[in-house]
Amino acid sequence: MAKTAWKYTLREIIIVIIGISIAFSMNKCAENVKDNKLKTQYLTNLKRDVEADKIQLEKNIEAIDKKLVNCAEIIPVLNSETKQDMRLMNNIFAIVKYVNFSPKSVTYKTLINSGDLKLIEDFELKTAIQKHYANYDEMSDDYVRHTSLIKDYLGNYLVNHADYDQIPQGKGPFLDEIKLKNIVRALLTTFDAKKKATQLGVESCDILIAEIDAALK
Repeated sequence: MAKTAWKYTLREIIIVIIGISIAFSMNKCAENVKDNKLKTQYLTNLKRDVEADKIQLEKNIEAIDKKLVNCAEIIPVLNSETKQDMRLMNNIFAIVKYVNFSPKSVTYKTLINSGDLKLIEDFELKTAIQKHYANYDEMSDDYVRHTSLIKDYLGNYLVNHADYDQIPQGKGPFLDEIKLKNIVRALLTTFDAKKKATQLGVESCDILIAEIDAALK
């Protein structure tokens, strides 16, 4: 009788263990499905963000190219026999306008701050994501340097070294043309650096988009 009871108890224990194992496996499977779904959503949103960034960066390159043309037209006129005219003023005021870039980084920041970056197990993809946003930080440095030059030098010049009362008299407002010419030459250099950084940003977008596409297949 005791032997029969022992066998019954053992059978019950085995059944409970099997039941727990099955429940655990099902729960783990459900978690994996949930994690994969979340990872796919992250990657889809991230791709959408990067594609939008790429469009903005390409527009920035077009805008910078126009400003490079403006600079090329300004420099020969200043401190020369050429009379200042409205074209010169239009070119000067054109290069004052900022070309900014604000990346769409909500998805990336959520990945980092939530700790969900661990969902992306592909080392190369994870590295590509982190490197891409690090590239944005480096690009931002070139944008900030250029903007600072406009604010601190060209902006200051237009306030303190120009007489706009000369315009109604048909005269140019820019008083110290040598100073202005040097500022524009300096801006030309930062425009070049800004354009190269933006081109690298576009290339980084292409690389990351290709990595995400491969992961989503």
